Amino acid sequence: MATHIQFERFALRSSYVSGLPDGAWWPRSRRLSDELAGLFALWPPEAGRISRILFSPPDWDDHPRSVDIPDRRVKTGGFPQDDTHQLTLTMREGRQLSITVIPPDTPPLVVRRLLADFSPAATATDDDPFTEWETEGGHP
Repeated sequence: MATHIQFERFALRSSYVSGLPDGAWWPRSRRLSDELAGLFALWPPEAGRISRILFSPPDWDDHPRSVDIPDRRVKTGGFPQDDTHQLTLTMREGRQLSITVIPPDTPPLVVRRLLADFSPAATATDDDPFTEWETEGGHP
């Protein structure tokens, strides 16, 4: 089931679906230390408090050991061979969430389609160029 929470750059499922990421995020750049504050700003309080972040090093130009966010510092880490394009968020109570990282250079229309997998509010509209293409047999 998709979430009720949708942002231009972030979407989070409202319920767990086995084998699928819990959300998706489209950062503006490849500098993790700059971008994580934006993720925390978008993070819905009802989803819990993030206490640690594991990242896929090939996705980022920097590999910080921790980042400053408002009111605290959060530890980060990565696995050298990890190229999953995911963040693993460990919540305060120990639960882990998997967030797909959409590369910053991804075209906005593609991002919109990817976020639609997580949020019904991000679905195609009549002005969406993909709508006509798909009805004519094309695929995004």
